[in-house]
Amino acid sequence: MGRRPAHLRGKRATKPVDVGLEGAWDPDTGMQWCKKKFLYPEIFRLRFDPDAIAKSPPLPVGVECVFNDVFGELAKNGKLKIALHPWFKRWCLFEFVFDPQIGQPGWHCAQIFHDFDTQKDGYLPADLNYEDKRAEELRGRLGDYVPPNRRDLEWVKAHCDKQRVSPEEMYKFVLSRREDARRASECEDEAFLHDFHSHHFNLIRDMANIEEGCASKSMQCNQTSHDELDRRKWERERSHIIEFEGTKHRVKKGSRHEQWLFDKMAAKKQAAEEEHKKLIEHTYIVEQQLDKRAMLREANRLSLGMSDAKSGHNGKTM
Repeated sequence: MGRRPAHLRGKRATKPVDVGLEGAWDPDTGMQWCKKKFLYPEIFRLRFDPDAIAKSPPLPVGVECVFNDVFGELAKNGKLKIALHPWFKRWCLFEFVFDPQIGQPGWHCAQIFHDFDTQKDGYLPADLNYEDKRAEELRGRLGDYVPPNRRDLEWVKAHCDKQRVSPEEMYKFVLSRREDARRASECEDEAFLHDFHSHHFNLIRDMANIEEGCASKSMQCNQTSHDELDRRKWERERSHIIEFEGTKHRVKKGSRHEQWLFDKMAAKKQAAEEEHKKLIEHTYIVEQQLDKRAMLREANRLSLGMSDAKSGHNGKTM
């Protein structure tokens, strides 16, 4: 044992093989794929129970009540639940899916709740910035930690429920959100260029005059100061867009304008729910009246000794 066969003894044959390893793994882009799959296999599964991997902590105060109020029977029957994702460390909405055509039934992550305003290109939250770069692929795709609120849950119910919205409408909505984000980014870039040119135009003109031998300088002040630039940048980072009745409003977080829009949207939704409730109640009343009339007609026919034959029939039998 351990010795090579006689016909293979001698000098080993060598054959150079050119293998390009460039781009196979870059340490700056994160942990190796095989190592990550061995250490954290749950992130490569389409469906898994997060509580089976790591028990989720108790929900933040008020979240469970809002969750049950928004989703109703789906939450009470156990088809939906909110749990802390073992990889993202963010609260997620999980849905129990049973589809034999796709695979085994299990919990599917339907929505990740995070601070969308802090989601920027190249930004990775501090709680996910590990030394081994295991979550490096989330850079620019995930915002800071924030617990889900009623507005987030109602948005998911309004735009992600197949019983309310068709897949084509969902697809169009996703495209519209991407288009709005692209336009907002272009507007921000244009505003930055405008502020930059407005601030430095007079300075550049004065330097050009001096180089040409003219000592005269502009007598007007710069239109935009550095403080104004910082203030506008701060306002752009804190503002977001709310669409209401076909109009897009750019508002600041916590402002009176934002609260006014939220109140209007809540009042409109409440009015629609009350109108729907009244319609249902009216339908019940009409059905009761129709049933009462039918019972009276039946009683009159029986009192007169009429048979149960349908109207228009001669009453004769075979």
